[in-house]
Amino acid sequence: MIKKKIFIRNDLINSCILFIGTLFLSRINIPLITSSGLMPDYFLALFVALIAARFMNMNLYILFFLGLVVDLLAGQLIGQYALIFIVIYFINFLLNKYFVFKAPVMLVAQHLILITISIIILLISSLSYELDINMEVFIFKWIITCLAGLLYQKLIQFLINKS
Repeated sequence: MIKKKIFIRNDLINSCILFIGTLFLSRINIPLITSSGLMPDYFLALFVALIAARFMNMNLYILFFLGLVVDLLAGQLIGQYALIFIVIYFINFLLNKYFVFKAPVMLVAQHLILITISIIILLISSLSYELDINMEVFIFKWIITCLAGLLYQKLIQFLINKS
């Protein structure tokens, strides 16, 4: 019983450190990227990795609350990230119900599917409402966000194996 509480506390501390680090990363600029539309979406990458790895015991209420917090910190529409996190959670539930993700290639495919769906939802519900979407910018943002998501996946797997 004591070990379980220690593991839960360590997971909570690690998740808070990851969240604060992601908040810091989302506020700094990458030197070669000049447009804000090209910046990777670190919060999507983090929460896709957290939900897919089942790092913490997160339910819909916690994801909705964290989505609202991310909305407030990121300055986006209120409820946009909350909706995306709930959809990611639901799609991850469906994927895990019908498929078994054990091999590393399958885990990467799972993350890519979840990141793709979340970026499409973010694009549909974004503030810009532009009818002409620059596909090059969208694909570049998708590639960078997928790379950030895979880095978060490796970091979370390291933290899981460490504890």
